[in-house]
Amino acid sequence: MSTDPSATQTPPLPPARQSTLRRWAAALLRIRKTSLLVGLGFVVMLGLQGVLIHHGITRLQEIGAAMDGIARVAVPAAQLAQDMQKAAQNRIIYMLRMLAQPDPLEREPDAQVFEREGLAFGAARDGLAALPLDAFERRQMQTLLEHAVLLSRSQRAVVQALLEGRDEDARAQIQAEGVLERQHDLVAALRELAAGMWLRATQTVDHAHRLQSQAEQVVLGLGVSLFILGTVIGAAVTRTTLRAERMLNAEVERNRRAACTDTLTGLHNRRGFEEARKAALADDRCSPPCGLLLLDLDHFKPINDSAGHDAGDAVLQRVADILSNAVRPHDVVARLGGDEFAIFLWDAPAGVVDEVAQRIVTTLGDFTFEWKGQRFRLGASVGAAVFDAATAKDCWTAVLKAADQACYEAKRQGRGRYARAAAAGAWDSPTA
Repeated sequence: MSTDPSATQTPPLPPARQSTLRRWAAALLRIRKTSLLVGLGFVVMLGLQGVLIHHGITRLQEIGAAMDGIARVAVPAAQLAQDMQKAAQNRIIYMLRMLAQPDPLEREPDAQVFEREGLAFGAARDGLAALPLDAFERRQMQTLLEHAVLLSRSQRAVVQALLEGRDEDARAQIQAEGVLERQHDLVAALRELAAGMWLRATQTVDHAHRLQSQAEQVVLGLGVSLFILGTVIGAAVTRTTLRAERMLNAEVERNRRAACTDTLTGLHNRRGFEEARKAALADDRCSPPCGLLLLDLDHFKPINDSAGHDAGDAVLQRVADILSNAVRPHDVVARLGGDEFAIFLWDAPAGVVDEVAQRIVTTLGDFTFEWKGQRFRLGASVGAAVFDAATAKDCWTAVLKAADQACYEAKRQGRGRYARAAAAGAWDSPTA
């Protein structure tokens, strides 16, 4: 026995299924791209956060170092330089007061103050020397101290001469050694040193302010960038979520429709017919009476037997088109299975039901199907029931049974005809 190789091959997917798969593949590709972009955005966001943290800590450390320099070096150095200047000025003042005092015995208090100012000068000098000065300031201070030491020796010699009453010797020494000029130069140099120290403090403060301003600008820029990036990522995530939700809802709806649709004819299947019928009976616009048609094709089996199932499928598709064109747009047409069809007619009194049923019988009776050189005649047996839409929800089984009995009666009477059976309701009529 030979085996057909095509029987082992996987049959191709229907075009509708292929289109659905293509849509899903495209949507999943977009979602994947969006996910990659979102992931990259999170990486960039983490990087920006790291830069923000690093920059913030670095700037805070620099500002802290600047403020520490102001507190520990710049301001104390300027203050100590001013103290040295003040002490140097006071020493010359008290030395001149002693010179102006005629009584040597009255010069002792000023001499004591002169010595205290010298001690104050030395304390300020030692404090300034202990600070971490830069090389230029330290050289400048060293030169000043050398002059201050020589000047202090000359001043002490003058004060000692004044205490001993040797005023002429004191004046001669002041004149000879240029004590006043040297004192003036020392005070000017100390004033310049103090001004330099204060300038350094001011520059340090300005540097701290610049660091603060730069830190604020960088933090603001990074903060705005993080906000924008976070907004973009949030929008992308929201868009992706909504897209996935729409895809899921669409797929659920497609699956629901597929479950309620006959794949061969595109009509409702049995499940779809039941859902459509229930929805129609629950609709306030559906007023009594309504009609139900059950239809069986005549001479359909010979087409399948002699021409094959492909021909049978083609016949069923043509019949579906004929039935859809024979009713109103809001009526429900379904293929219940095999060659059995059902039609739910909205707001259809007996006259409308008879008209539609007779149109279907006549159209299918005149229908000739051609397939590969063969011609086939078709026909239909139609059974109908007219019922009250308000009560049919509770007695639908009886309505179906009445229409089925009417269809059987049409077949019994010779097929290719229509019969209407009595059903519960005021619009019942005897079998036609």
